[in-house]
Amino acid sequence: MAWKRFVFKDQTVFVRVLASGKPIVHRGRIEMRYRLGASKSYRATPDNLLEIPDDTEILSDDAFSGTPTPVATVQVVREEPTRPPTDATIIIHTDGACSGNPGPAGIGVLIERGDEAIEHSEFIGEGTNNVAELTAILRALEMLRPEDRDAHVLLYTDSGWSLGVLVGGWKAKANVELIQQIKDKLAEFTGVELLKVRGHAGQSGNEEADALATMAVRREDSRTRTRRRSKSPLPAV
Repeated sequence: MAWKRFVFKDQTVFVRVLASGKPIVHRGRIEMRYRLGASKSYRATPDNLLEIPDDTEILSDDAFSGTPTPVATVQVVREEPTRPPTDATIIIHTDGACSGNPGPAGIGVLIERGDEAIEHSEFIGEGTNNVAELTAILRALEMLRPEDRDAHVLLYTDSGWSLGVLVGGWKAKANVELIQQIKDKLAEFTGVELLKVRGHAGQSGNEEADALATMAVRREDSRTRTRRRSKSPLPAV
């Protein structure tokens, strides 16, 4: 038997394949493992499985059981969505802020859908910057509605570290439970894309999320309000 790298829900995984590199499907499911050398297998439908362009390497069982190396992980953190946004696309910007690291922490979430914009500013107590960034992403996902399960959602963050541990295949040494909470929540929605935006670069959504997070730290309180969405242009793709 052999293994080949694929992308599954924005994560790099290893899938059991034939010698040709085609995934083996048994009773409608494929066998996959999340890292090189892993012994635990997971069964999943192949619907969300994507080939990695130009990656033709097929590993034997012996080669797969070796020690992971940096080249075994494919970076899938993106700045551009896989498909262009439309008027129906939900646009989210999140940010976290700390006064000290660790220190008093807050999060900001801006959700734009249709003609409305939801601003959420929340004080989360003592925490690190990474905790604040992750909590902002989690809260944004929690604020999505049941009818958004299959909606196209573009969630932007300026935290490269958060994207690395969530979709880039980085191995986290801290905040593991919080990261898993986010991954579990992501699994509830089929159309969410986590994307990187440059922080403090004048991007209006990112600047507003940053202001909301900073306000939460400064006031040490939380508030949410809904307003009419400004007719700003859709993110460039």
